[in-house]
Amino acid sequence: MKKFNIFDFFTMLVPGVIISILFCISLSYKYYETWNTFGSEKYTVFIIISYLCGVAMQQIGNILDEKVLYKYIYGGHPREIFLLKDEYNKVLNSELSYNEALKIREHIIDKYEINCKNIKNIKQLNVLVFSYCLILEEKNHLTYKSDKMLVISEMSRSLFLGCIFTLFLNFFMIYKYKSYYKFYMIESILLLVLAFIFAYRKVQYEKYRYNSVLKTFLVYMNEK
Repeated sequence: MKKFNIFDFFTMLVPGVIISILFCISLSYKYYETWNTFGSEKYTVFIIISYLCGVAMQQIGNILDEKVLYKYIYGGHPREIFLLKDEYNKVLNSELSYNEALKIREHIIDKYEINCKNIKNIKQLNVLVFSYCLILEEKNHLTYKSDKMLVISEMSRSLFLGCIFTLFLNFFMIYKYKSYYKFYMIESILLLVLAFIFAYRKVQYEKYRYNSVLKTFLVYMNEK
């Protein structure tokens, strides 16, 4: 429960608050006075809206990963390709990491007597191997580092989406009110830079997580 609450806080509420602030900045020129007409309950409403915004970004991000980003960035789901000879370098740091991951796969197949004949293709086997690594690490409380990287990656993804949505909001405000061009253009440039940074961090920490899970499992495997 504690782990879930921390994950919930850093991947939904915190990004939601930041994204809501970005929206408020873009809307402030036209709606600041309206906002001031509300009493102290407006802060409670802000937190609730922020959390819902964070949840929405999290869900949109999950769908975007599965439908677009994984295919565009990696050529497929990272769990499917991290043990493919021609594609492992899109996920793993080096050939050494790849060779270590192959040892892990053989260890899991032998120890748990996995019948590879029942597995339709090598990608399904790769997904199964990574799932075994995660399950065993969670069972032995070894996921602190990889969990932290997952949180950073998903926070970055939500903030990337928040920047993109704020850009669209800026374009809408310019189109509708035809004013404050300079402010919105400067903010839009900054949002583009931030979107690029958050997108880079999302991919970077996603890769770090896969490498961390495998390294941790390798140490665990060698100690047993």
